Amino acid sequence: RIDYQVATEGIAARALEAKVERAPSYDKRWSDHAPVTVAYDL
Repeated sequence: RIDYQVATEGIAARALEAKVERAPSYDKRWSDHAPVTVAYDL
């Protein structure tokens, strides 16, 4: 599962970088989630 970020159009336009963070291999994962991190220019 991939988590989501929801933003208004104005905030979304200020996104600098987004990445899906997950372990490099299945045996290293502690969850089936793949957190999404977004950096914004605020």
